[in-house]
Amino acid sequence: MSNMKTTETKLTPFARDVLTGLEKENKSLPSKYFYDEEGDRLFQQIMNMPEYYLTRCEFEILAEQRNEICDAIGTTDAPFNLIEFGAGDGLKTKLLLKHLTDINADFTYYPVDISSNILNELKTGLKVEFPSLQVNPVHDDYFGALRQMEYFNKRRNVTLFLGSNIGNFHYDEAAVFLQQFVAGSRAGDMLLLGVDLKKDPKVISLAYDDPHGITAAFNLNLLTRMNKELGADFNPADFRHYTCYEPASGEVLSYLISLNDRQVYFRELDRTVSFKKNELIHTEISKKYTLEELEKLALSQGLELVSHFMDNKNYFTDTLFKI
Repeated sequence: MSNMKTTETKLTPFARDVLTGLEKENKSLPSKYFYDEEGDRLFQQIMNMPEYYLTRCEFEILAEQRNEICDAIGTTDAPFNLIEFGAGDGLKTKLLLKHLTDINADFTYYPVDISSNILNELKTGLKVEFPSLQVNPVHDDYFGALRQMEYFNKRRNVTLFLGSNIGNFHYDEAAVFLQQFVAGSRAGDMLLLGVDLKKDPKVISLAYDDPHGITAAFNLNLLTRMNKELGADFNPADFRHYTCYEPASGEVLSYLISLNDRQVYFRELDRTVSFKKNELIHTEISKKYTLEELEKLALSQGLELVSHFMDNKNYFTDTLFKI
């Protein structure tokens, strides 16, 4: 980058992360920035695609096994906090919320999301569907939310981390996240972790590179967001969405590929970024696990396995752990 006039202390987190990511030799952007208003809309379309099995599998688990899950958690034993990292539109979580309200469980719901837009939509929708439910949205990323958990009311915490969001970390990064989660938890706290499992590579590949072009639009929307918020002059037609799945590691890697040599000027930053033809911007990882690998990861960080709750194809698990 050139034109180093911008004072970094004045930058928004988005601007700072863009500068950091695009200044590196191997360019990258954090996947949390997919989720502006347009990104939220596109991701809801992704979840409805026939190729995107993850949502359907987890919906099946929560629809058919919610009684067993809540019994294992002990949701009628005492008041508790229900904290959800990456709450999104709450489509699947509402199955649990309905069951919990039907059995008169005493809890406060803390949905956490990086998108203020989706949090506002969720809070508005929940007020209509569950008027007596206490909802305290937390606008933050996962690590920021971990730092806030000590300020929640002093009840037992039951944390939901669904949708295979843990897969957005490399294995070592997931270990760090769980380590921090355990460090901020108390004995008796619980974690329901949604994890996509290793399976036929063709099934996984189609979920992240669909024939409808919706996932491509979702990835390319990062460029449009930088145009809107940072005054960049990206032409999305100069970039292409690309994903690859490596079955041994279980990692789906997503990229934007520059189709030509070009320079992009960021008006709000007064900086220019150079791209070479075929240069990559890494935008997302989606890691898949075996049950054995998942158990090893969690147990190494002090989590005790309670139970795996799986769909009928064994594509996906919602696994309950306790501190």
